[in-house]
Amino acid sequence: MPVLRKYLLLILSVLPCVVIADVSRFLEPISVHPKTFGQGVVISQKTSAAISPASLYKPNSFDYLPKDNSPNHLVLSREMLEAKLGELLGYRYQASGKVIAYVTRQWKPIRLSGNFILKIRDCMPDQLCSSTFVRFAIWDNGASIGEFAEPIRVSHFLNCYYTKNLSSRGSKLVGQSLTERPVDVLKQHAGAVPSGSDLKGYELGVNLRENSVLKWSHLTKVALVKKGEIVDVFASGNGIYISMKGMALENGVEGGVVKVRNLSSEKEFQAKVLNEKSVKVQL
Repeated sequence: MPVLRKYLLLILSVLPCVVIADVSRFLEPISVHPKTFGQGVVISQKTSAAISPASLYKPNSFDYLPKDNSPNHLVLSREMLEAKLGELLGYRYQASGKVIAYVTRQWKPIRLSGNFILKIRDCMPDQLCSSTFVRFAIWDNGASIGEFAEPIRVSHFLNCYYTKNLSSRGSKLVGQSLTERPVDVLKQHAGAVPSGSDLKGYELGVNLRENSVLKWSHLTKVALVKKGEIVDVFASGNGIYISMKGMALENGVEGGVVKVRNLSSEKEFQAKVLNEKSVKVQL
């Protein structure tokens, strides 16, 4: 018995220490040593349980369009849009020369394939002028990209006549007295005379300095029939053709109507000017 009691006392004295030691293992902080990777980059193994979310990707409105750098794909930049609009405006209004469009607002480039189509819906005002509002639509590979409305400025460049020398009122303009250069006929040179225009039957109505742009407003039609002149009168109608002499009672330009007096009967009538000293009457 005494021996058994000794063993019991020994076990009871050791057991609390074991329990305390075992519990203290969970109460003491765990020492975790950081690990080093690469060039001094330290990553601690004590990390927060809150993990920052990945950045949310917000696609823009054109992200469904091609993104590769294939030669079959392009970017509809401001410059390309202006070139397309200028070309289409020139075709819409059958304009000779070169039409240039300038987009006046910021344009966001669009990625497109090489098969895109741009079509003008309408213009306000619907004529070729220096400032207009254009509505247009874009398709790419048969799919509608969208409709757009942009205010634009427009220039229309044509080769027009300039005077080589000082030109006086009443003078007739011939090729030797004129040169040509491109001008914008929608702005400060509106009404300029395009090169190649037939100036036969015109004369200057004003004095012009050297290197002045020639405008239609500077020209007047030459009087082919003058007051007091004897003219040839041709009359036709109902299978009848008559020619006679008459006196012009007023000046007249080509295509104009003048009053003429019959030299035989003294009767006065209206006649259309055909050319120099010739008029026509419709019976």
